[in-house]
Amino acid sequence: MGRIWNSKAVKYASLSFALIASIIGFFSNVGGVLSLVKEVTPNDEPLVAIQGRLTAVFRHPSLTSNQDDAALSIQIRNYSDSPVTLIAGSLSVQDAMTLAVAKSGAKGGGCTLGPDRNNNTPITIAPGGTQWLSLGSNVELRGVSKFLTEERLSEVFVHQLSNTHFSIAQLTYVDQLNEFFQQTYGADSKLKVKLQSTSGGEHVFFFPLATGKDLFAKDGSLHHDWFIATWKNWRDVGSLGGYKCYMKAES
Repeated sequence: MGRIWNSKAVKYASLSFALIASIIGFFSNVGGVLSLVKEVTPNDEPLVAIQGRLTAVFRHPSLTSNQDDAALSIQIRNYSDSPVTLIAGSLSVQDAMTLAVAKSGAKGGGCTLGPDRNNNTPITIAPGGTQWLSLGSNVELRGVSKFLTEERLSEVFVHQLSNTHFSIAQLTYVDQLNEFFQQTYGADSKLKVKLQSTSGGEHVFFFPLATGKDLFAKDGSLHHDWFIATWKNWRDVGSLGGYKCYMKAES
């Protein structure tokens, strides 16, 4: 009986060692595959878009042209452990009908980045830092001035914070604006932002038009409540993005 028991023990021990060896071999192979994936996969994008804001540029009644033009401001955060210095920015439209980059725009400088790096002031975002900036090119939201009429917005109540109009009470208007953008420009219409850094890298962000949200969203969405609020109370808009230009230039 003792011999049979010892024989079985040796057999099971051999099987256990074989199983352990197989598992170790499997995970070794998995480790090799993961290493290969890391080698062929590009580094993660260090910059992330937190939110975006569209602001009407030419809302004054005396202006008879470009009333559909809007400026885009975006909030960017650097999640890497190294500073990122931005030197240029461009705006384009993608998957959109009747939507175009406007002829109007602003030169670079301050927190504004245009496509020509020589006209811009470099903006450095520290590790873990957050930065607002605007694009030098505007977008032409064709037809939006006929949609956001005084009559349509007559019941809109605008929230104020430090005299800056930043949101609205009735968020159903955000849904209505999304529906207008979807029907006018297409469900997949989006703004494409390309930022250039001193490292030679390009940082690309997309801002869908037909899925805009409100000020509570921090997922890279456009804040349509801001757009509606500043469209209605355009006389009181102090700055296009509603932010102070905190900027650190490259030395």
